[in-house]
Amino acid sequence: MAYIVLSERRPFCYRDFLNFQVNGVGHYMVHGTFRNKISKLKKCEKVELSYYSSCAFYTLKGYKFGKPMTPNHMVLHNNPVYQMLQDIPFDKQSIHDIHLKFNVPDIWQICSLNPDFFRIKRSHDIVIPAWNKENTIVRITVHKTNVVSVIVGCSLSPIPLDTNGIIDFFNLLVRVEEKLQSILDSSTLTKRGKEHNTVPLYKKWFVTMWHFGRDASIEYSGQRYCITVENLQDILTRIYVKDFNGKNRIRIERQEYPKKTLIDAIEEKLIDLN
Repeated sequence: MAYIVLSERRPFCYRDFLNFQVNGVGHYMVHGTFRNKISKLKKCEKVELSYYSSCAFYTLKGYKFGKPMTPNHMVLHNNPVYQMLQDIPFDKQSIHDIHLKFNVPDIWQICSLNPDFFRIKRSHDIVIPAWNKENTIVRITVHKTNVVSVIVGCSLSPIPLDTNGIIDFFNLLVRVEEKLQSILDSSTLTKRGKEHNTVPLYKKWFVTMWHFGRDASIEYSGQRYCITVENLQDILTRIYVKDFNGKNRIRIERQEYPKKTLIDAIEEKLIDLN
């Protein structure tokens, strides 16, 4: 929280803590846990509400932020940061912090029998051990409703929306799919003759959220800042300085909620870019 407020100079919400990294170590927090912690911190007067938008945004006590401005082309064009961005080269459009979900019958019961998996006491969700490779961390949570949530955290290595980037992303999801299928196939319930369940093809998983944007291709050495713009559909666009392992670069990102299958969401995004 302190890093977001003091370094990125913006308020925070629960979405910032669904999947995040501290000193290279991945962490996650469900919405209910975030809400409970914020309630305690508010009572201790360590944090305060900043504003309501599509959700509640908070800040450290005493650090004020205004509500995001509604897009106004005249305001943006006259903004010195906007004018500066016109002269900065940017990498390809990319996605990161991708949230997916799908349903697998009986998967919660099967995973509940595995002592290696951690169960969250309040929600009874089951957390499968995450793995981290090349600045990408994958977290899998099995909910009691048999819904599986997959979070691909790759803020430091966004997935470019080109042929190579999409192929690498799909290969990563294939490994997730195979890992889950292996868990199902090796379960004692399956070995006792229970009906064989399969993990749906990764292309059919639903994208519930992702961050879409671009990073500057050159290092930035100026003052840190964060500009947030909200449109009429409650879509937040942020322009801020991102720390890439000690090197600052400007990032422009939009938090989107496709709510459609992965293949449809990717195809729609590619059409928009062409």
